[in-house]
Amino acid sequence: MAEAFRDKATPGEVPQLESGVDHDKPTSEGMTLQVLDQLCVGCSYCLMACKDDALIVEGLCEVIQDNCTDCLRCLLWCPTGALVYA
Repeated sequence: MAEAFRDKATPGEVPQLESGVDHDKPTSEGMTLQVLDQLCVGCSYCLMACKDDALIVEGLCEVIQDNCTDCLRCLLWCPTGALVYA
């Protein structure tokens, strides 16, 4: 479903972003990508940016931890700062 949504999304194409060790990833074991529900507006920008099908947006965003590769694309595209590592 995420791929079909990305193909028809109105904001346009998500450009390739550089990710890797130069970006702010957690250095402590056990930290995972989390959604701050009070900041999430359900805009689906994170869903369009995610190439790993690690997110579901049905009202609010939800992270599928087993699919998340910590590429940071969703975190960089979230306009409200609702995605954080905790």
